[in-house]
Amino acid sequence: MPNLAKPLNYGLLFCLMLWPLPSLADDFAAKVRYAELAETTGGYSVNTEIDYQLSPTAKEALHKGVPLAWDVSIKIRQPGFLRNTTLYKKKLPYSLQFHALLNQYEVKGPSGQVEMFLTLNAALNFMALLHDAAHIDKGLLKPGHDYQLAVRTRFNRELLPVPLRPVAYLDAQWFLSSDWFIWPIQK
Repeated sequence: MPNLAKPLNYGLLFCLMLWPLPSLADDFAAKVRYAELAETTGGYSVNTEIDYQLSPTAKEALHKGVPLAWDVSIKIRQPGFLRNTTLYKKKLPYSLQFHALLNQYEVKGPSGQVEMFLTLNAALNFMALLHDAAHIDKGLLKPGHDYQLAVRTRFNRELLPVPLRPVAYLDAQWFLSSDWFIWPIQK
């Protein structure tokens, strides 16, 4: 009986060498810098600041007309003994596109509003602050309980052109999502 362990080990080692390292993506991943629940008349709104860093590959694709999209997820959770209970969740889609003929960047927000910018930094700064964040009912949070506000942004690879999707799943230059940012809320 042939010994298959050695070729299998080399194959596994080769696959691991090709697998993108998450630590390489940290330079280009989005980061939620700040998030809080602000009290408004009759409810709450979410204030956040997200730092979007585009990799050279993503910038090149953007300047060649490929739209880039992110989904900002907002959750309000109540910590439990075994698991957290999600009381509120919302997803806010954002897209960024460069128009070569106009030499401008277009940002499309969650409610479909479109804003045009002359520079990439201006467009990313606009996306950094939540726009059209939902009004959260005041009755959702009860006094004397602990809650958590969780915010993250995920790069939506499924909205990339089909030929680019496999590369986006394997290349660390396309890992443009953030981790969850958890902020305690005490009522």
